[in-house]
Amino acid sequence: MNASRVHSLRFRLIAATLSAISIVWIAVAVGAWHEATSESDRLSDHHLRQFGRLMAGLVSDSSAEEEIAEHLESPGFIPQTTTQVWSEGTLLLFRTADAPLQRLSEVDDGFADSVSGGQQWRVYSAWDTSRRYLVQVAEVLGTRTAVKYELVTHLLMPLAAALPLLAGALIWLIGANLGPLTRLAESIAQRTPERLDAISLSDAPKELHPILEQLNRLFARVGQSMEQERRFTADAAHELRTPLAAMRAHAQVARATRDEGDRDRSLDCLIEANDRTTRLVAQLLTLARVDATNIGDKFIDANLRQIAAEAIGLEAPLALAKSIEIALEDGPDAIVSGNPVLLAVLVRNLVDNAVRYSPAGGTVTVITRLDADRAVLEILDSGSGIPVSERARVLERFTRIDGNQEAGSGLGLSIVARIAELHKARLELDDGPGATGLCVRITFPRI
Repeated sequence: MNASRVHSLRFRLIAATLSAISIVWIAVAVGAWHEATSESDRLSDHHLRQFGRLMAGLVSDSSAEEEIAEHLESPGFIPQTTTQVWSEGTLLLFRTADAPLQRLSEVDDGFADSVSGGQQWRVYSAWDTSRRYLVQVAEVLGTRTAVKYELVTHLLMPLAAALPLLAGALIWLIGANLGPLTRLAESIAQRTPERLDAISLSDAPKELHPILEQLNRLFARVGQSMEQERRFTADAAHELRTPLAAMRAHAQVARATRDEGDRDRSLDCLIEANDRTTRLVAQLLTLARVDATNIGDKFIDANLRQIAAEAIGLEAPLALAKSIEIALEDGPDAIVSGNPVLLAVLVRNLVDNAVRYSPAGGTVTVITRLDADRAVLEILDSGSGIPVSERARVLERFTRIDGNQEAGSGLGLSIVARIAELHKARLELDDGPGATGLCVRITFPRI
């Protein structure tokens, strides 16, 4: 069978409905057959009993055996069934033309099924009131069965005729009621990356509303993601344009000048611009990797204190070059559930920012501590800090504070914010000790 046909909702509904109807129809037919045949047997037995009792009454009213035969064989009396009358149950006094010469049944009272004269009979036996004469009336079982089959056939034929009509009606009704799904599919097919507006629920069946609501939420998330990607691409192109233009300008100056001092300064500026561009590209790649990370990725146990120590070791040369004292305060191991690679990126970005934005001779302090059911990481610096009004904005991509002379891409804190979000951690920007500098605090759920 065609796989697409098996997975068709229309086909499955029709097949399931027709199967259920067929099962019910068969059950009804079997029940009707059983009830009809049982009722037919009861009616036939009732007829035999009544006729047998009537014959017994007629026999009782006769004063002599000769009168019994004369009375039963009179033109005014035509028996309706096969009949025998026996004197003392042994001497045949009367029988109808189709009755055998031997007794129809050896049973003297009530009903019995028997074989006599090469026929199968349903026999009712009854004595007259004096118990001198035995009356036996009978029907051929084959005749009775034929009557039952005819009765049941007339009963079931309307049901058999109605089944294909009902199947056709169901096929049409199911097809008509699945029309909204076809229109819904056409509406979804019209969506493009540029057109992700919500699907209207007004014309959709109520049962589909939860699916469509989730689909609309997905469209909204996809649209938001694509808008972020477009902004990211535009901002990245803008940010790369400036250092690349500077590198070209310095290279042109170095080639055009004949003064070795000017050439050396241009080459130094070219190297510095190259370093800035390299850092920017690295930050862009990090951001792209973080954005692609699934929040549901499996985390493992990670030690924040060990990660912080490694980040300080990597940033020590830059701190030494600026005569900045960088230290990790004593504290307990802070074990959290997370991605160690991303956590290392988070801590190094924060430490790097703290070193870069602290003045020469300043201090940078990293603290890890346990606070109730939370693990806390704090990075404090002695720089100029961030005004309260700017703290929300600096978490956005490519955002730098006006008047800040330190070269940067404006991506560090946005990367930190994204990694904190992935780890369900809370990021806070606060004043440093003595209301100077900046304190970045990240609170993680403990294991």
